[in-house]
Amino acid sequence: MRIGDQIKNYRKTAGLTQEQVANYLGVSTPAVNKWEKGNTYPDISLLPALARLLKIDMNKLFSFREELTEKEIGQFVNELLEVSLESIAKAFEMAASKIQEYPHCDQLIYKIAVVLNAALTLSDLNDEERTEYNTVIIEWLERTVDSQDDRVRNSSVFMLATKYVQMEKYEEANVFLNKIPDTVIDATIMRTSVLAYQKGTDAAALFLEGKLLQTVINIQSYLYKLIEMEEETGNHDKAEGIAEITDHMISLFGLWNYGNTVPYLLIAGYRKDVEKCVQLIKHLLGESQKPWNMTQSPLYYRYEDTAQGKAFSGLGKNFVRELYSEIENKKEYEFLRGNRELESIFKEYLE
Repeated sequence: MRIGDQIKNYRKTAGLTQEQVANYLGVSTPAVNKWEKGNTYPDISLLPALARLLKIDMNKLFSFREELTEKEIGQFVNELLEVSLESIAKAFEMAASKIQEYPHCDQLIYKIAVVLNAALTLSDLNDEERTEYNTVIIEWLERTVDSQDDRVRNSSVFMLATKYVQMEKYEEANVFLNKIPDTVIDATIMRTSVLAYQKGTDAAALFLEGKLLQTVINIQSYLYKLIEMEEETGNHDKAEGIAEITDHMISLFGLWNYGNTVPYLLIAGYRKDVEKCVQLIKHLLGESQKPWNMTQSPLYYRYEDTAQGKAFSGLGKNFVRELYSEIENKKEYEFLRGNRELESIFKEYLE
């Protein structure tokens, strides 16, 4: 960003007019106007007073952070990596000097920390030297955990949490883990390690089982959607292959048995195979009313003593009503309407 833009932005932030800035600095209002337009620049002797008036430091006034481009950062970290292969000490000195030059450039500081952390991992330093350099890397990362750049902030937080887990400093790790949005970075394994330290292995395993269950349920939904998309694009063989994979996955991961029928029903529906659809809907309704006890699977047995671990007695009549309503109202199921056998099946479950 140009210095003129900086003067204009911070002047407005401070609630000052161009005339007020001019009076404070002893220059004309048109002169300030020209600065902000980039036509001229303030005299160097005025810069300290201008920075004080705008309540910023000289780094911000000159946009040092913005002037360091991604390309420049990339070139520097590549040079840093080459130096680190020859001497870790020289690489850290080189990095410290660059950070001193650009103390507000979060992206630079984060990338330096990443490169030197990798170099440190591969080095043959003794434990004392490694600890000393690790402390420096942690200090750099802590400077970027509040970055305005989402990528830098989240990555720095994750890296700090990782380092503290590796150091078995679980309390410190937990502070940073709590700052990581689950939608951005999956920190499940680290959370499990911290929980094992805080509450014991069984509590940590129960947490991990819950994460696993949610993940496989999501995968089940993704596979259903893929089947639909392959059918829509005419890739029938692919749809059938995905249906078989889905069938096996549901059995392997101990999910509710009625889910095995859904992929084949999706395919039959797209192909408007009335006989197959009726057969599969009958089987689906039967399986949906049977209980599901997830604790029978070795993957979720710790749920046995929890509220979630109680056997689901079945999806009940609401599920049947919703399915019946879809068939009656959605255009894609029009081919099934008026089928006497199907009407009889639904009537049996709705009575």
